Amino acid sequence: MKHWKRQALGLFLATAPGSLHAQTIDGNMVTPSLPLEFDRGRNTGVLDRPRPEYTTQGIPVGSFYFQPKIEVQSGYTSNVYQNTTDKGDGFVDFLPSAVLSSNWSRHELTLSGTGDIKRYFTEGRRNRDGWGATADGRYDIGGNVTLNASARVRKDAEPPTSAAYPTSAAQASQYVNTTVQVTPTATLGRIKLQGSYIFTNTSFDPVLTFAGTTINQSNRNSNTNSGIGRAEYAISPDTSIFVQGNYDRLDYVNQLTPGLPNRNANTYRALVGATFDLASLVRGAVGVGYMSHTYDAGIYPGFSDFTAEVRVDYFVTELTTVTLTARRIAQDATLLDLGGYLNTSVALRVDHEFRRNILADAQIAYEHDAFKGTPATLNILKSSAGLRYLANRTVGFGLSVEYDQRRAHNTNQISPYSETRVMFSVVFQK
Repeated sequence: MKHWKRQALGLFLATAPGSLHAQTIDGNMVTPSLPLEFDRGRNTGVLDRPRPEYTTQGIPVGSFYFQPKIEVQSGYTSNVYQNTTDKGDGFVDFLPSAVLSSNWSRHELTLSGTGDIKRYFTEGRRNRDGWGATADGRYDIGGNVTLNASARVRKDAEPPTSAAYPTSAAQASQYVNTTVQVTPTATLGRIKLQGSYIFTNTSFDPVLTFAGTTINQSNRNSNTNSGIGRAEYAISPDTSIFVQGNYDRLDYVNQLTPGLPNRNANTYRALVGATFDLASLVRGAVGVGYMSHTYDAGIYPGFSDFTAEVRVDYFVTELTTVTLTARRIAQDATLLDLGGYLNTSVALRVDHEFRRNILADAQIAYEHDAFKGTPATLNILKSSAGLRYLANRTVGFGLSVEYDQRRAHNTNQISPYSETRVMFSVVFQK
């Protein structure tokens, strides 16, 4: 099938910053981990539509194109510490990035780098410096066989809505994540076969508490080895069915705490589903199945349950796209008296094009975390609305409002909070 011959980066895709947009209003609040290769070119969403008069051309560098970009955000948060104090503060976020991509007839190579330098006006303890570097490549072996490989390293801040977030931390909880992945793909007529191996290392920085002590988060450092196997069969030009198996091995680098064993764990997932792209109507992927999450140490309760990954784009009109995303997966908690938890998330996003250079979006997402072996649960509500204006190929502006709320039940280790953020951004790119 032609759509299977298109260039891809395998089962773990990365999006390079190549068009004008505000970072805070781009992307979905819930991103399924299922490889959603469902686009057959039959539909064009609001964010997919070509806008050559507003799209960066890049700078030719031999057989590559270089695309530099700088985004500056300024805003206000009603709860800078994401706790019950509800202390507000203003901030500025400096977000430089650059992409170097090949322009070859065969094979592909993309190098990119990003920065995220955030400074608060009064609460300097929340300042953070983030960065990232990525190398993605595709080697065309011949015929319909390709080999994709990627290497990524980034320093980022943990979202405070996370069930594993250290709620007593006064500083932002930052970590360095390193990922290496290799993905071979073969297409045999209507059948497409894919495999992938992924290694991930995550290392957390220490953080200061409000009491002035230090939380040494090295007991959260971990290595994960993951394998994915997938077979897909095209039953028609617009619909395919697939089966997929996943295995993840999680190993903590350091001891959790003296006298307490680590939560080294195995996770198995099996999914069956379909991908589809029906002209002028809907496209997406739906996978459902079974998962099992078990620990090496018997004191942590393992569990098995229903699992799912969903993304569906509905094209209301050419100017309005509605996207539904959902997932149900196993996660590991770092709180000492809580084991793993079942994460169920669903999000709805609407994108609308008022004019080719004026785009609006609105999102709402709900997450429910059920901790196994205890009655503890966590509910998270997130919402946002944004507007972006593309002045030309070089300059763009964005405005967004976001609201987060977290509520825990049957545990005092996770504090409730709510936060409202208002942000204005300016983007310069070449």
